[in-house]
Amino acid sequence: MTTSHVKVLIHVNDVLDEGTSRPLLTCLREVPGVTQVSFDPKQEHLIVVQYQPNTTSSKELLESVLKHGHQAQLIGL
Repeated sequence: MTTSHVKVLIHVNDVLDEGTSRPLLTCLREVPGVTQVSFDPKQEHLIVVQYQPNTTSSKELLESVLKHGHQAQLIGL
């Protein structure tokens, strides 16, 4: 049985850089079912999260970002 993965793009209203993004990326990586978190400093508002939809959801990922004190929206992929 193969495990499916889904990617979601999260737009964070705050400007992120490598330093300010680190705690947020760590928080997202700790969500059960998350398999990859990507951030490119050249696109300072965007985070790509790959996850297993049978374990977590895009809504839960967004809630993690919001609980971390950021305003954000799901964009999708």
